[in-house]
Amino acid sequence: MAVNATPQDHPDRAAYLNNLGNWLGRRFERTESMDDLNRALSCYKEGWSCHSSPPSIRIRSARCAANILASQRNWEESSEILKGAVQLLPLVSPRLLNNNDKQHILGEFAGLASMAAAVSLKAEKDKHCALELLELGRCIIAGLLLEMRTDISLLKEQHPGLAAEFESLRDELDSPPSKAAPLGDAAPSWELQANRRFKADQKFNEVITKIREKSGFQNFLLPLTSDELMATADQGTIIAINVSSYRCDAFLIRRERITLLVESAQTLQWLWDVAAGPILDALGHQYSPSNLSPPRVWWIPTGTLSHFPIHAAGYHTKGSTRTVLDRVMSSYGSSIKALVYGRRHSVRRATESASEHALLVAMQKTPYLQGGSTLPFATREVEMLADLCPSLELKAVRPLQRREEVLGHLRACKIFHFAGHGRSDPLDPSRSCLLLDDWKESPLTVGDLRDYKIQESSPFLGYLSACSTSANKVDSLVDEGIHLASAFQLAGFRHVIGTLWEVSDSHCVDMARVVYETIRDEGMTDRAVCRGLHLAIKALRDRDVSMLRETRDGEVVHTNGETAAHIPFYWVPYIHFGV
Repeated sequence: MAVNATPQDHPDRAAYLNNLGNWLGRRFERTESMDDLNRALSCYKEGWSCHSSPPSIRIRSARCAANILASQRNWEESSEILKGAVQLLPLVSPRLLNNNDKQHILGEFAGLASMAAAVSLKAEKDKHCALELLELGRCIIAGLLLEMRTDISLLKEQHPGLAAEFESLRDELDSPPSKAAPLGDAAPSWELQANRRFKADQKFNEVITKIREKSGFQNFLLPLTSDELMATADQGTIIAINVSSYRCDAFLIRRERITLLVESAQTLQWLWDVAAGPILDALGHQYSPSNLSPPRVWWIPTGTLSHFPIHAAGYHTKGSTRTVLDRVMSSYGSSIKALVYGRRHSVRRATESASEHALLVAMQKTPYLQGGSTLPFATREVEMLADLCPSLELKAVRPLQRREEVLGHLRACKIFHFAGHGRSDPLDPSRSCLLLDDWKESPLTVGDLRDYKIQESSPFLGYLSACSTSANKVDSLVDEGIHLASAFQLAGFRHVIGTLWEVSDSHCVDMARVVYETIRDEGMTDRAVCRGLHLAIKALRDRDVSMLRETRDGEVVHTNGETAAHIPFYWVPYIHFGV
């Protein structure tokens, strides 16, 4: 009755249709009446088609409709709806998240791009189209929360007037309809809103056209073309692994071509067998004892695979060649577009940054933190780096371990090394923080880094020697790469070293030493950072492997008889994000 009483072009109609579809779907789960399922599908499809409703509401309906269509193996129609929904994602307003239902809203958008890419391939669409959808819809939530989506942040720098106009119209289009008066008593009011939204949509399209006429913005809010994707791989292969309930695929992006490797999908050996091994074999990256500088690859995992250390996959026993670590040097990225932006941004800023400071913070004791607050090796780790600073042509700066002191030095640093504890906020990365002496009353958050415009000074390396700085433990947001390390990268750091889970305090010293000694010996280059971490991980791995052997049935055991499942692999959690 509510839907029937709502005019076709009313801004609330999609929301009402979505609600009705949800209840019909719940009744179908109890009755298994196909009439209920078909009616639910009709509601969702009609809600998706309500162009006068906010994009965020339409996207909800689109996802629900696509799920039902996919369950019926109607891949073609499901693919078309998901394609339209993904194309709307960049237009969702950050203001949508200024309410108490943030986690529910984020969960509705998370994973949409992975689903769209998978369903597109099930519909036998071109692999390039599937990859474009995956790219277009990746890390939208992180961009919403940080208000730093790369296209828009770049537009703000170069054309602030157009950026302001774009954001104002986007917010108006995605704002909820006014609740000033009941529908029956104020029909002219909603008609006025609908008319205003229609005009805003026209103006919005005109502004986007103006933006795309500007030099360097031809693809504003559009996916990278195939040529642009392949050009991004000029420094090494990029591997986007898409995980979905419908299918799992690996997109291998090389300079000359893009290929698709299909795999079906808990150990490092399993990860090698089902993903890393077939991928590296397809790329022709074979083990070579004489290869002292293996090729680089960038891993872009999606879905549940984001929890796994792909760089550490393999059979790590003496003489084994079936490991990622012995074939390539690994870096990670949140998306291909983020890599492109990082390279362009840093090249543009490289000549402007003349800082030679290494900002060093060691939190051996964190106040007010219960359990494990003391890190005996944190001071030793920072003292090691301070001793290396002269050979790195850097001046060590060791501020008071308080928010304002650290922030005051961040703009003038080339390297920021933090040895201590961090706290990641999975719902709002701008609130993720490093724990300093005053963290209780004044935490140093990622939002602080954004507000201080750290990206303008283009810092070279942020080394977060703390537990779980690259971890995301919220299932609904697993596909978004929302964690402390990626947030630091979005804030402007060219390279970030983080960790997937807890790390050994004593091993952190050795890891950092090898990284910085490599940078000292090879220069402060992109490759040196990646190679330094690669060598550090490999050295610690080789020390562990010397105590392992493989039995006839393939089981890996310690020389003391303990199975590999119970052996702490201290080298596994460290990962590199960077260009």
